[in-house]
Amino acid sequence: MTGTPADPVRELLDTNRDLCEQAVDPLEIAAALEDSGLAADGATRYRHADVFGLAEELYARVPRRPPVREPLPPAAPLRTLPLTALRTAAAHLLPLLPATALGGVPGGALAVLLGAGAGAALAERPDGGRGRRKGWGRGRGGRGGRGPDDDGPDDGQGLTGREWGGGEPDREPARGAFPWAALGQGAGTGLLLALLAAAAPGIAPAAAFGAAGAGGAAAWLRRFGQRQGGAATLGEFRSRLRFALPLAVLAQLAVLAALGWALADGAPATGPAALLVLGTLPLLAAVVRDAGRPGTAAVAVLTAAAGAAVLALPGPAHWLDASPPGGLAAAALGPALLLAGRAWPPSTRPGAYR
Repeated sequence: MTGTPADPVRELLDTNRDLCEQAVDPLEIAAALEDSGLAADGATRYRHADVFGLAEELYARVPRRPPVREPLPPAAPLRTLPLTALRTAAAHLLPLLPATALGGVPGGALAVLLGAGAGAALAERPDGGRGRRKGWGRGRGGRGGRGPDDDGPDDGQGLTGREWGGGEPDREPARGAFPWAALGQGAGTGLLLALLAAAAPGIAPAAAFGAAGAGGAAAWLRRFGQRQGGAATLGEFRSRLRFALPLAVLAQLAVLAALGWALADGAPATGPAALLVLGTLPLLAAVVRDAGRPGTAAVAVLTAAAGAAVLALPGPAHWLDASPPGGLAAAALGPALLLAGRAWPPSTRPGAYR
C-alpha cells in the first residue's frame, strides 16, 4: 500500500533545489512551477491552497546560494578595429568590381557569387570570438521565457551569473559546418551592390567604402559592451549601453554623408537616400549577427536585395514611377528598420556580448 509521503514538500524541494537556491523571489519559483504544469489543484498535493503559498515555503526552506558571476569575455584589442573595418570594406569592394567592370546580368551574377564567398570567408568574427548565446540575453526561461535580462526589476544586489550569461551557450559548430547565414547575407549584399552600381555608379563606391565604417562601428560596439563587465547591477549595465547603438548609427550616417559628398558628384536626387539606407544596413546586420541572430541578419539583407531586384524590373519601375536609386532605398528601408528594432534591445544586455 503506497501512501502520501510524510513531507511531500521536501521531495519537491529536492527535485528543484537549484531553482530554489538561486531564486531571488518566491514569484520566480511560482512561475517555474506553473511552467512545469503544477496548477492550483496540484498544489493541494503539497498541502497548500495555491502555487504561490507553496513557492513561499520552498523559498523559506532553502538558504540563498547566488550563482557565481560569470565575467564577460575580454574585449578585443583596440588595434583590431581598423583591421575589422578593412576586412568589411574588402568584402564589399570585391563584389562591386565585376558589377562595375562587366555590368548587366553577368556582372550581377558574379557580384552575387563573390559576395557570398566573401561573406562565408569572413563568417568567423574578426576578433576570433565563437560560440554565440541563445536568446539575446534571456535567463533560464530560454526562448519565450522571462529571464533576468528581460525588463523585470533589478534587485540592486549586483549581476548574477544568469544575468550576465543571458541563456545557455550555443553548441560549438560542428567541424566543417558551413556558414549558411553568412553565405546568404553575403549574396544579398553582392546583389544590392550590383543593383546600386547599375542605378547610380557614383554612389556604389561610396557605399562599399562606407562598409568600413559599418564594420568598425560594430566592432567598437562589441568591444565597448565587453568592457562594461564592472557594472554592479543590470540596470547600470543597461544605462551604460543604452545610447551606444544609436551613437554608432549616427557616426555611420556621418561617414556615409561625407563619402557621398566626396564621391557621388552628379548622382540622382535619390542617390544620397539610397547611400544612407544601404550603408547603414551592414552595421545593423552585424549587430544583430553578433547578438546571436545571424539568420535574422541574413534574411533581412536577402529581403532587401530581393525587393530591390523586383523594383528594378521594367514593369514595377514604370508602375511606381520612381528612380532606380529611389527603388533601392525603398526596398532596403523596411529591412533596415526591422534590423534596428531587433538590434537595439539586446544591445543593452550582457548576453549580447558573449
